[in-house]
Amino acid sequence: MEQKHLLLRILHDEIKPSFGCSGPIGVAIAACEAADAVGGKVQKIQALIDKDMCAKNSDVGIPPSGVKGIRAALAMGALFGKAGTGLAVLDGVTGEETAQAVAFADSGAIEVTPDWGTETIGVYADVRVITEFGEGRAIVAKSHSNLVYKEASGRVLVNRDLSREEALDESKDAIHGFSMKDFFEFSQEASLEDLAFLKDAIRLNTQLCTHGLSAQSKSSGFGRSILKRSGGVPIKKAKAMACAAAEARMEGCPMAAMSCATSGNAGIAVSLPLASLAEDYQIREETLLRALACGYLVTISCKNRIGRHSAMCACSVGASLGVAAGTAVLFGGSSAQMEMAVNNTIVAVFGILCDGAREACALKLSNAAECGMEGAFLALDHVEIRTNEGVCGDSADNSVEFMGSFAREGMRQTDMELCKFLFRKHF
Repeated sequence: MEQKHLLLRILHDEIKPSFGCSGPIGVAIAACEAADAVGGKVQKIQALIDKDMCAKNSDVGIPPSGVKGIRAALAMGALFGKAGTGLAVLDGVTGEETAQAVAFADSGAIEVTPDWGTETIGVYADVRVITEFGEGRAIVAKSHSNLVYKEASGRVLVNRDLSREEALDESKDAIHGFSMKDFFEFSQEASLEDLAFLKDAIRLNTQLCTHGLSAQSKSSGFGRSILKRSGGVPIKKAKAMACAAAEARMEGCPMAAMSCATSGNAGIAVSLPLASLAEDYQIREETLLRALACGYLVTISCKNRIGRHSAMCACSVGASLGVAAGTAVLFGGSSAQMEMAVNNTIVAVFGILCDGAREACALKLSNAAECGMEGAFLALDHVEIRTNEGVCGDSADNSVEFMGSFAREGMRQTDMELCKFLFRKHF
């Protein structure tokens, strides 16, 4: 019973609305909290930001107007953000306020320094805001909305007492102690009342999808094209739904996504394919909610292993495994088949690089979601890859564990070189 309550709490903690792409929003949260610490007119902003957050978030639109850039995110957070609202920090910022923030960002009053010295890949933003009343400081670490330090002109307001490395260590997170079997059993045993909140994920992400498919969308139209050529094939339609919603989000559409493990795209990539399949195959809502719960938990677990900011693409890797697990559950698969689905998928997505948040993420995540669905349908036919070959272990848990270790340790230098390349392009 205690295990069930802990997994339910993890779901509630990790499935939350997010207004805008998580990378710039995490930076905006730190700037907002730093400015809030002292109040007054903002004069200058200094930011030390993890190299991945810094280099990989310059090409994604920030709501409500779709402006881009880390400096714009810092300015919007410091000048107009709402302290204490987490991932909704920029919800309510107007177009006029955005223009003022961009003007401030272009004025030369913002100094951004990437942290090249810390090898560990992860979420970290240390922001100082100087105002007419003093200097505020705030640190967001480990996850995009996790405020670990806040200071007002030397007076400490929040202090979680974490070192730089400790703040990035996810090995002690609660999800780390659970297995794929645990996630499957929870999805089957949890009450419908406990899972009812997951309906909001479908509702919010479907709204983004509808916008992405509409003529009003400013996106490139990946989702519309995939849907047009789907030929009524359920997997292709499900892929198009995820793609359209992610496009809308990455263009800076002023609508919230229901995120998973602080990633709106991961939340989209898991929820919309499952909802689309359930609609096409007339699967009842109870089964869909159970599939969502399992898929989300697998995604959270995978992101815990590879890191919230990772050398690997969290959507291509993490969310695709969640889609695979969720699809297996959606169609009545067993725990063993759910694990087969994860292993079938991992060989197709292992090692896909994260080269920064932008509209093209929609293509990557929708292709990965398709891999997840295909991997699950293979498993439902009792077709599986041979275990203990290549990157796959003798179980899905071992495969994911190795993938996480490789992402954190084996890809450090690759990630460093990629971040340097991206940083040169934008700063």
